[in-house]
Amino acid sequence: MNHIPTSVARGVLAGAMAGAMALAASIGSAFAAGGKLVIAESFPPTAGWAMESDDPFVLTRVGCLEGLARVDFEGQVIPALATGWEQVSPTEWDFTIREGVKFHNGEALDAVAVAAALNHVLGADAPARSFSPKVVASVAAAGDMTVRITTPSPSVLLPLRLASPNTGILAPAAYAGEQIDPVGTCTGPFRIVEHIPEQALRLERNAEYWGGDVRLEAAEMRFVLDGGVRATQIRTGEAHLSRVIPASAIEALKTVEGVNVITVETARTNGLYLNNARAPFDNVNARRAVQSAIDAAAIAATIYEGSAQPAVGPFAPNEPWAPTGASGAAYDPERAKRLLAEAGIDAGALDLTLLVYTERAELPDLAAVVQAQLQQIGVKAEIRSSNWSGIETDLYAGNFDLFLMSRNHLIDVADPIAFLAADYTCEGGFNISNFCDPAVDALVDEARGTADPSARNALYAQVAVRLQDEAVTVFLVHIESIEAVSEKVQGYRMHPLAHYVLVPELGLAE
Repeated sequence: MNHIPTSVARGVLAGAMAGAMALAASIGSAFAAGGKLVIAESFPPTAGWAMESDDPFVLTRVGCLEGLARVDFEGQVIPALATGWEQVSPTEWDFTIREGVKFHNGEALDAVAVAAALNHVLGADAPARSFSPKVVASVAAAGDMTVRITTPSPSVLLPLRLASPNTGILAPAAYAGEQIDPVGTCTGPFRIVEHIPEQALRLERNAEYWGGDVRLEAAEMRFVLDGGVRATQIRTGEAHLSRVIPASAIEALKTVEGVNVITVETARTNGLYLNNARAPFDNVNARRAVQSAIDAAAIAATIYEGSAQPAVGPFAPNEPWAPTGASGAAYDPERAKRLLAEAGIDAGALDLTLLVYTERAELPDLAAVVQAQLQQIGVKAEIRSSNWSGIETDLYAGNFDLFLMSRNHLIDVADPIAFLAADYTCEGGFNISNFCDPAVDALVDEARGTADPSARNALYAQVAVRLQDEAVTVFLVHIESIEAVSEKVQGYRMHPLAHYVLVPELGLAE
């Protein structure tokens, strides 16, 4: 049986691991010993726990949802609800289901339940970026404890797809109602006891967890959209762990006794997404003009206070799939003006809309800087800010000109294939840019079937060069993840892909 302990992102994930080994720090006497661990989280579930949405990432972070495989804290793909897998033909994989696992409602895990859960994801109206009919042809039980997954064409990356939270396994009862219900239907170390919509999830230890003892008795994840408030809650002792801390809060938190600030490299790039499907950004010179008008170095130094570096494209320079010698676009407002003139565009006549979502605290400030820098070349951009759900419909409908987004290119699948296919192929499910180039599609298709990692990375690098050279997206900064943790928390490590927070070994000091 081939377990394929695939290593992912040996550049950025290795950097993340170096910082993530630190234990967290204390919030004093806000909680009694043995009390529940409280997490301040940035994004609430918003899609009724639909497995094809981002909601499953919340379920894995709270230790409820598990999949057949997982990416561990060292960046390796390892077995989880499967004990192993084998590629039995170029387009067929057999996954052996772990014996003795029970869902929180007491039902036994078997191949039929696994196949039903995965087929539910596969049959969604808008399938998950990691697991869709484009990359998976069928899923079926091939025995009591064996699931066979067939791909439309040879794929070496299927185990990575099965490590995505979108392919987590819930019990059949989860799908019985109009909306998916994760209460009692997960397999993980923590079971949900209460969901207060848009406010919190309350959890208790799964005493019968298949993976061994669970240290914490209880936990609560609170959904706190404002980054400044998350920073305040760790400072005042209202939370033991605050995730996605604004860069502006780092220095103040470092002075708080009993609190550690963890800052690690991630596979996350913040970019200005341009609507390539409509004027003026259907013109490459208009896109390049915006690229030249933005001072990424100044943004990294001011908005991010040194916790980011100017972007050289979609991938940071230390990642194995970044183009060799990649460099960012030069800040050159005069060139930007010339490019607009060459495109026959009157900068003063442009009246653009810049969308930004508020769940990431730095993005509204970043929007103001982008607006000001565009104004320097005579381009007016009106900012419209909202939470994600308030702008999502317009994004998918293409009702925007510019959009600021923070995108982790490994979060869906721990390899750039899912990110590039979703964001930059003609039929990509997350193609916010409305970009379409058959040559890029061909490179992505070739990468899917390329077994040699070096050759596959070279293909990704070619796509990255095209995206940067043609300013499909104006990549701004490669950012670090910032969390603040109480010293009272024991055994905490920041997961490189933010898949897991509540894990069995996590505990609270007396």
